[in-house]
This record gives sequence, C-alpha cells and structure tokens, in this order.
Amino acid sequence: MTIYMYVLAYKMNGKFWALTDKEKENVNSNIIHFINNYRKNLISIKYYKSIRHDNDILIWSASDMPINLEGLKEGINSAIGIYGKSEYSMFSLYEHSPYVNATNSLEDTLKTDPKKYFVVYPMSKDREWYLINYEERKKILAGHIGTARSDKESPGIISYTTYSFGLGDQEFVVLYELDDLAAWSHVTEKLREVMARKWIINEAPIFVGIYNGDKLVI
Repeated sequence: MTIYMYVLAYKMNGKFWALTDKEKENVNSNIIHFINNYRKNLISIKYYKSIRHDNDILIWSASDMPINLEGLKEGINSAIGIYGKSEYSMFSLYEHSPYVNATNSLEDTLKTDPKKYFVVYPMSKDREWYLINYEERKKILAGHIGTARSDKESPGIISYTTYSFGLGDQEFVVLYELDDLAAWSHVTEKLREVMARKWIINEAPIFVGIYNGDKLVI
C-alpha cells in the first residue's frame, strides 16, 4: 500500500479574532466536527496549534488515496469559512528509506496518540549528493542516523522522512513528534556536525505545533 502524507497550515484572519469567545468556540467546533466525521477516510490525522506568526493551525494527515487528502482540505476550508485560509501545504510519499533495512509496518507507525509537540519542514539536497555512489551515501547517512540515535536527549523523538520528488517544491518532507522542545533543539544542533549536512541546501520554513486536544483556535 502506498501512503501519502499531507500537511496543511491555516491562518485565521481578522474577522475571526474579532469574534466573541462563544463564536470562536463555534468555529473551532465546526473544524473538529468535520475532522472527526472524516477520519474514516484517512489512515491518521493529528492537529496542532501553530507557533509560527503566519499560521495558527497545523493539520497532519495520511491516506492511501490522494483524493481523500484533497477532500480533507476542502472540508476544512468549508468549516473555517470566511475566517481563514490555508497558507502552506506539503504533500509527500511515506516509504521505507533505501538506506535503512526496515520491515516494520509504516501504517502502524502512524496510528499513535499525538505527542506534545510536532515539527515539520521541507528539505532539499544539492545535486552533487545524487552523484555520489549509493554505498558511499549509505555510509554517510549511517553516521547521521547513528549520531541522532545515540544522543542522550533523542529518546522520545519520533522522526518520519517522506519523499516529494516530482510532487512538491521540495524533495523531502521531514516530520517529528516529541515531548520536549529543548531536547529536540539540542539534538538538532548536534546533528549540524555530521557529514550529511554538507549537501542539504534548504530546510525552511520550519513549523512547530503544540497539541492542545480539540482546542485548535480557542
């Protein structure tokens, strides 16, 4: 089964922020009601309040059918109505890495409860990376993976590398679930030292979400 991932970032507008608390609760309820009714069409869906200045909601979903992800977008657009719009999206394939021997079910990795925080960003590499022979690339990435896994602050950080070649403006979409933002930042800083960083040319914008249950915009 092919798994597609989709991240949507929504920005609420001035009309929304001018509403009363009760009216905001109604908009929030409309969004959550739609999501709960639509879950049956998806492998997974998680949602977060966004820390970024240019969006307020992050929606992370997965499905084996792209049309279901499009339907999710349309439904959320309708639920939000005149009070906001999607400002950014990332679409990708969730597949086993060609550099790691893994046999676990990718679908099962998505069927978990949300952690406290969510981090996601697009990533692209320099063309020179793809001209390196496979075995050398595998060795370089083994160093990256080993550094990440051995760091004392890495337990509790779950990573997902997904692929966007020909599907988006980036080559990869990288996603993380975690419970400690400081630990995440420290591990990220440590990984700046590994050789694999040499070929990365873009990792922006970075989105950070906070899981707040069903309180997305209240």
